[in-house]
Amino acid sequence: SKLRVLKTNQSQEHLEGGRVRVNCSVTSQTGVDSQLAADELLLRVERSGALEYGAYAEEERLRRRVQAERPGPRLYALTLSRAEASDSGAYYCLVEEWLSDPDGAWYHAARDASGLTRVSVRQPEVRLQVEEGETNITVAQAGSIRLGCSIPSQSSRDSRFSVSWYRERSFPYGAEGERQCVFSIGHDAVFGNGNCSPAEEAAGPDSRLQFARPSSDQYSLTIRRAQPSDAGRYVCHVEEWLLNPRNAWYRLATNNSGFTVVNVLGRASTMKSSVCSSDSLFYFVFFYPFPIFGALLIALLLVRYRSRTHSKSQEGKNGAPLLWIKEPHISYSPTCLDPPLSLHPGSVD
Repeated sequence: SKLRVLKTNQSQEHLEGGRVRVNCSVTSQTGVDSQLAADELLLRVERSGALEYGAYAEEERLRRRVQAERPGPRLYALTLSRAEASDSGAYYCLVEEWLSDPDGAWYHAARDASGLTRVSVRQPEVRLQVEEGETNITVAQAGSIRLGCSIPSQSSRDSRFSVSWYRERSFPYGAEGERQCVFSIGHDAVFGNGNCSPAEEAAGPDSRLQFARPSSDQYSLTIRRAQPSDAGRYVCHVEEWLLNPRNAWYRLATNNSGFTVVNVLGRASTMKSSVCSSDSLFYFVFFYPFPIFGALLIALLLVRYRSRTHSKSQEGKNGAPLLWIKEPHISYSPTCLDPPLSLHPGSVD
């Protein structure tokens, strides 16, 4: 027999989801009338041209993805569509040559194997990147905290992301606290279906959490009505998911953002808030001062009145001497029309 099959070893690399093509080339055969059958274990091409799936194809459920073709008289090709990582391996083909005897009966004359074609089906190269810059945010109590999460690079244009925010409270002496899940959204866009289960419900009109996705690579979380307990270090955790050829999601990569340090300032203490927050202080400020000030005012007025009275009495005793003048008693006689010429003390009784 002159049957010869190309024995050159080859290597192929494919991304998951692509097409794998393995050739089987016959370089020579015994006669032009000989018939060939190619057996590639996954699929057998009979000398009549009929196709027969192998046991491996049945086990791996490859029927829908495997097909064979014969582009030329001496060339066979096996094609795997929607390739996945499990399709990686070494492929070869067996070629059988059949000849016809003088009586017209076909008999198996020879068999030859091809070289190995090593196929590597790999998942996309991990290129997931999350913005790692650290920022500081200071907000007043009852204000809003906006947390961003930027994904500048991804492994595939078909990637979906699961995004979660964690809060880590800081403790004295630089000790790290336990991380608490604040918000999570899965790659299926379902709230709370991501990497963690948040303690606070994200949905509903009364929720303090507001999620937004301004663009395909930008995520943001706003915490409204900030409280002192919201202070701490926040980190965004991103998971990259892809759909494999069997329509099953798998996680390709994970990455974390840089920390965002959040400080929440307490409300300034005003007289109203301080006084009204304590009953005893309220009575001390608004109730007790009035009788006290009233008693003090009355005492002050009484002291002032007594002081003025005492001052007048002292002025009469110790002040300038008083001049007392005795007015003379003058009597006129009806017969005396002229007034007296002079008056002397003691001359008039």
